[in-house]
Amino acid sequence: MKFTVDEQYAADRSVALRYAPALLDGVDVLATSRREGVRILDLGAWRGVNLKLLDESSLMASGTYKSLDGCLSTALCRKEGIRRVVFSSGANAGAALSLYGAATGLESFFFCPAGNLNKLDGALFDHPGAHLIAVEGSDRRVKEAARLAAKRLGAPVIPSLEWRMLSAGCRGMFLAEQLLRGQRFDWLAQSVCAGYGPLGIYNVFERLALPSAPKFLAVQQGGLCPIVNAWEQHRETLPPLTDTDWHEKPIEPALYNVHPDETYPELYRIIQRWGGDALAVHQAEFDEFGGEFLDCVERAGVKLTRVNGEIVERAGLLAGAGALKEIDEGRIPQGTTVLCALTGGAGPAPSKPAVPERRIRLEDDLDAD
Repeated sequence: MKFTVDEQYAADRSVALRYAPALLDGVDVLATSRREGVRILDLGAWRGVNLKLLDESSLMASGTYKSLDGCLSTALCRKEGIRRVVFSSGANAGAALSLYGAATGLESFFFCPAGNLNKLDGALFDHPGAHLIAVEGSDRRVKEAARLAAKRLGAPVIPSLEWRMLSAGCRGMFLAEQLLRGQRFDWLAQSVCAGYGPLGIYNVFERLALPSAPKFLAVQQGGLCPIVNAWEQHRETLPPLTDTDWHEKPIEPALYNVHPDETYPELYRIIQRWGGDALAVHQAEFDEFGGEFLDCVERAGVKLTRVNGEIVERAGLLAGAGALKEIDEGRIPQGTTVLCALTGGAGPAPSKPAVPERRIRLEDDLDAD
């Protein structure tokens, strides 16, 4: 893979457009691009460790890095002549796919956990082709409802794993460009649900044959942390699923994957290959470290979105809290630099509540029409 960029597009406008020559040959991304900007901000030092922010929120059309999924997925649908799609998401990916889909005339069916509707802007579904279905139960049930609906509709479930890797690859290209230009960061910290993002990033590092890359810190919340549990047991694969319950109150409900068995083996390999760690942040730790990290972020000029005084999106704060916890426990030494991914949280506040067209309750049979 060659490192090539389209210099007419700055990274803070669209990393999808900037790195299309390397990743997206023959795909018309310009027709679907809205705003997919990324930047790095300095957060100062904390206990002798330099902190930087990978801002993948404030310059994104949907307010989260999932704008990349929206941009690339709709471009690939246009290329393949797909006009109707189905997807499931905790919130952010579905919001981005709904936004970009409506802008390109794509009919979409978004299956969302019923408990996460408050994270969505109801205006996304004013478009007649953007359908919202709320599903009660675990992420497995949400995904199964989407799969069955796609079968009935004769529509694909998007994005595919390959498409996810391409969108995450744009993030990898941005980071590779910074490294090749002499920027230094020893660690990359991100909150993970399934881990598609880091898989795409490190896949690019490997395809570019970078001689070195930052260690990866995978952060999960203590209430639902299958990746951390498996990592701490030195397992190369996840054990069989036995429990879908949360064990603590969610810090970020959108990080809801109870059994990411498809992605975990590769995530394990990445941490082994490049170095790093996986850790869980519990609520009391989040209250302490998340608050400190929030102060750093807002001093840097990034204001997180609040509704009724509550922060709407906490995934980025969770990543930062995990980095501070790792520093506090001595596993990230003084003098190093940690880049913390703010994958969402600085987008526009919901303009009105999201009202689903249909709600699938726990007692409902998914096989029923």
